[in-house]
Amino acid sequence: LMLVLSVGGDYWPLDLLTFFWSLLILFAIALMLVAIFLRGLGVKLLAAIAIALACVPVVRMPPVPALTEAHGLRLISANLFVANPDPRDFVAYLVRQQPDIVVTQETTPRFETAIRQSGLFAFESSRDLFGRDDKKVFSRYPIRAETQIREPAGAQVLERHPMRMVVDLPSGPMVLYAIHPDSPRSPERWQQRNLYLDLLASSVVQEPQALPVVIAGDWNTPPWSVYFRRFFARTGFNSMQGRPWPATTRFLVRLQQYVMFGAAIDHVALSPGLTMSGWTVGPKFGSDHLPVQIDIGLPQNAALAEK
Repeated sequence: LMLVLSVGGDYWPLDLLTFFWSLLILFAIALMLVAIFLRGLGVKLLAAIAIALACVPVVRMPPVPALTEAHGLRLISANLFVANPDPRDFVAYLVRQQPDIVVTQETTPRFETAIRQSGLFAFESSRDLFGRDDKKVFSRYPIRAETQIREPAGAQVLERHPMRMVVDLPSGPMVLYAIHPDSPRSPERWQQRNLYLDLLASSVVQEPQALPVVIAGDWNTPPWSVYFRRFFARTGFNSMQGRPWPATTRFLVRLQQYVMFGAAIDHVALSPGLTMSGWTVGPKFGSDHLPVQIDIGLPQNAALAEK
């Protein structure tokens, strides 16, 4: 625990442990319960230290948006899982929830077609799924601009890139970033993920302060990771998962009855001027992720300064 908190961001295996941080907290609590019935002060002190260390990331979580009763925009983000063959459950979920914007990752042509044919959305992002790293956005409102955020010349080349879109809402324009950095399953992919988040932060901090900005997707980064906290410290954004016990959004399909022991890696981030009226995790639909649904309060007459 001490190593992860002190130098975890410098070493791939230590940062990987943050995917299982909720289990470490449960283990520390179990250790304390056992220590209560054992003789000696040493084991009790050890258990108390373990709990204290395990709770450090909890008190260092990014801030959450202010709450509002006004509903301005409903957004759903979901990793559809490339091996998921049947879009019917997910489309039925969209029909029930009636979102204004849907951001998907690992989007296959079958899901893309099914969502388009649902009739829920008049506008969509590029149909070049391969060129967009299998990310897709559907919207009830016009998507005025769509660009890929690329690394600067001379920097290490990234295999994936964030998408930036300008969506024309009734209240004014809003910037939407759809993201899906690499899964850190090797040191090389871990480095790709970290550079991706750095590139995203560099783009986000250049946005005009008066402009509402939303970032949604599969971040492949748990909220306990130093790289997650670093992004929010750098940008000043608020995290929809910023609560003491973040909800699981990714799980092992073969162990899906134990969803609570999965990871929280699907996040939505809001610029400081945006508020939240609701946040929830959706149902299973054949993916190894659960959809994330948020209701966002929007400022009126936002002015757009083009990048």
